[in-house]
Amino acid sequence: LKAELHLDWLKGTKGGVKRVLFLDTQQPQHTGLLRLGQTHPRACLSYMIYLKEEDEFRDKLTPIALTLNYSLALPSPDQTLPPVLNEYSSTFLQEHAYILLDCGDDNICIPDLQLSASMDRSELVIGDDNLVMLTITAVNQGEGAYETELYTLIPPEADYIGVERRVEARTHNKGHNS
Repeated sequence: LKAELHLDWLKGTKGGVKRVLFLDTQQPQHTGLLRLGQTHPRACLSYMIYLKEEDEFRDKLTPIALTLNYSLALPSPDQTLPPVLNEYSSTFLQEHAYILLDCGDDNICIPDLQLSASMDRSELVIGDDNLVMLTITAVNQGEGAYETELYTLIPPEADYIGVERRVEARTHNKGHNS
């Protein structure tokens, strides 16, 4: 049998970043041959795969789909009667693996995000160049808060300059992204 293994298959169909790869080839797919027969009715192929570094992808919630698609390999010249596949059995198999997220026994993350905000000044002068720094603090008291986003509405009269991030605040409670 010719066996084709695909890692993180759903991410490939949606154009996403593959989160797992085969260790030896650094690729998300691998093709191998399984030789079966009367004296050898079962066979096993083993591969080492790895999960990419945490900062290389955002999606930790979607399961990793592992697929196997198999077909008959080309028969050898000495075979007078080549094998056939059972037409009623599936040649496509799929399993799912989940990334452990420290989200309890149910693997459902229920975060408890607390937001607070403060400004570096209490008064603004109309017509003056007022630089205002808005500091927003997010604290998570619950389970992991993955793929969390913060949206802010800036008044049309204000000129937006940019965002400053404090990295040490994010790494303080690893696994509970805030």
